[in-house]
Amino acid sequence: MSEYLPPQQPINDPGVALECERAIDGAVRELIDHAIVAGWPPEAAFEAIKRATERQAMAYHEDPDPADDQVEVRPPTGFSLAPF
Repeated sequence: MSEYLPPQQPINDPGVALECERAIDGAVRELIDHAIVAGWPPEAAFEAIKRATERQAMAYHEDPDPADDQVEVRPPTGFSLAPF
């Protein structure tokens, strides 16, 4: 995939979404091409990308930076599924 360039206008500018679309268009086209070459029907590939981006957008809105989340530490139970 090609390198992504940062926005050239302020990120709160109404035109920044169009600028971003232009910046990622090649990567999306490449992803679609890979799916089609792998045997997926174009309509399925486009629908899958649409649904995946919608799902990821919802997850981002719920938790924009999951790395900031506290990790739940569970006490050891003494039980293991290890084969030894």
